[in-house]
Amino acid sequence: MLGRFDIPDSIVTQFGSQQIDRFVEAEFRVLLSFEEDPDSVAVPDYRLEVFTLEQRYDSLEATWVEREGNVTWETPGGALGPLLASGDFPTAVETAVLPLSGPVDDLLQFWRETEGEPGVALVLRGGGPEFFVSGFELATEVTVVGRSDTIPAVFDGRATTFIYDPPQPSPDRSLRIAGLPSARIYLQFTLPDTLGGVLLSGATINHAELQFRPLAAPDPPFTLERDIATSVLEVAADAFAVGPKVPVGPPIPNPLTNAAQFITISPEGLADGEPLRANITALVSRVANFDTLTQVRVAIRPVPSDAQAFGFWEFGSVESELALRPRLFMLVTPSTRFPVP
Repeated sequence: MLGRFDIPDSIVTQFGSQQIDRFVEAEFRVLLSFEEDPDSVAVPDYRLEVFTLEQRYDSLEATWVEREGNVTWETPGGALGPLLASGDFPTAVETAVLPLSGPVDDLLQFWRETEGEPGVALVLRGGGPEFFVSGFELATEVTVVGRSDTIPAVFDGRATTFIYDPPQPSPDRSLRIAGLPSARIYLQFTLPDTLGGVLLSGATINHAELQFRPLAAPDPPFTLERDIATSVLEVAADAFAVGPKVPVGPPIPNPLTNAAQFITISPEGLADGEPLRANITALVSRVANFDTLTQVRVAIRPVPSDAQAFGFWEFGSVESELALRPRLFMLVTPSTRFPVP
């Protein structure tokens, strides 16, 4: 896992905001969560290590081979620099504490000046248990200007992303959900003027549903093994091309509840060919009732807690064979128009 730490110039104490003078000691804390009680998890020994990176990376584009866009790492998996901290764990733990070695003050002062660049890499060695990283923190003791006693401070990691060995296969022309934070579905289409002879302008859109057809399960180790939750969102700005960095907008509500809709993706259902269904009635209704709007743009992505699931699933795209392409189903009531005598 890659990450960075923003080190501020000051911290808030009981005396107000005070300027940091020196960093005395520090440790990395890796917050882990398990699908079962950690005390009941039988695991082989595993080791966690934190290295400084020699090259910066883009959190949305970093892969095992590339660190940003088409720019490669000097060494696949991340250009690792000096080892900063490490720890061996014979059992499953909810918080792995890795004391930072070396000149703590020099390193954190440098990160403060560079806004955490180029970042760090958290590396798992050995056959560890199946767990999810729910937090990556830097805990430190600092002194402030004018005082000699130390004060605890904790900084959260940012720009975190997971890269895997072996590298995940390219989605090619398919649509992918999960596996990486940026792996999400985008779809853009233009509404027709009429549907089965019914003029859409002014019509009532009773129901509009997108269906995405699942492809075959990815080969191990990339097979999705658990249910994940996804959200259905608007794409925020017409000026941006649909792609991995397109800005997403507000949730598309479920018209029955008017609340943001979440869809649970089940590996069992996908393996049986069950399509992913997204209710976009509210969005299509808005487009159909404004003469200046023609494009419908939809994004489907995992909720943040599931966005970095190791496994993923792929769906047919508009380039797939006809039976696997996304489909739009609509139930429409035409506008009733008649002259008043």
